[in-house]
Amino acid sequence: MNWKILLIVPLLALFVGCASPEGEVDNKETESDSLSIEQIMPLLPSPGELLDVVHNTGMAYQEELINPIINPSNFVLYRNQALNFGVYLTDFSYLLLFEKQTESIKYLYHIQEMAQMLGVENYFNDEFFNSILENLSNPDSLKTLSLQQSTLFFNKMNSIGNKDLAFLISTGSIIEGMYIASKAIDEKQLGEEVFNRTIDLSYLFDTYYLHFTLSRPNEPAFEKLAEDIQELRAIFTSMTIAQTSRAIRSEGEIILKSEVTHDINKHNISKMKVMVSSIRQSIVNQEY
Repeated sequence: MNWKILLIVPLLALFVGCASPEGEVDNKETESDSLSIEQIMPLLPSPGELLDVVHNTGMAYQEELINPIINPSNFVLYRNQALNFGVYLTDFSYLLLFEKQTESIKYLYHIQEMAQMLGVENYFNDEFFNSILENLSNPDSLKTLSLQQSTLFFNKMNSIGNKDLAFLISTGSIIEGMYIASKAIDEKQLGEEVFNRTIDLSYLFDTYYLHFTLSRPNEPAFEKLAEDIQELRAIFTSMTIAQTSRAIRSEGEIILKSEVTHDINKHNISKMKVMVSSIRQSIVNQEY
């Protein structure tokens, strides 16, 4: 299990819990003691982080899991372009994960074309593409360069300047990552590995959901997507995943120990997988 993820959430809750409605900490009125959600909000999980759930299971490559390339002009609405751009970002990372160089380059050029349509082409500039092409014969370098660029894009998502666009791209990518990762979770074989994968996925989704609650567009066009995201959140909430941490002193050193409890079962894992798949299909079928 990714314990770094588990530790981020309690620390975040500590910061938020100490803040007053005005955003002040410990009721102090000095400017230096004031924290906004934006200042402490963790970075969006990148496609690579979501796909770690897949990589750690030894799951084999499945071509049918990625979305086929279609002409960008076939996307009817701007929001469909943005959502599916996010989907392709994750598919690109998935191809790199399994060293599918030829296919990954096709998806990279497709991402570049869609980035130009959306006005975010600066994140995928000529220097980056030249570095990729120079390393075609070096799978390890190719994977490292591409995943770094993908992570960089997500780390700077808020700098796009268009909050709705950032929301849509991140949503498409997170849902695609969860869709692929959920295929590595078999609710018929409940055990520690399945529980750990589900918990990791839940915490990654929680990080995304914090961004969702702060940046979701309040427009009727996004209502169905928002409803489905909230339903998925309710399914994860039904798993009652909780972490307790305590510090103990052992041989003169302070050690932080954490314990995770949950109510994960076959039923709510199945519901989660069905809901993720449903949202993903609605995105690629342009139903939002």
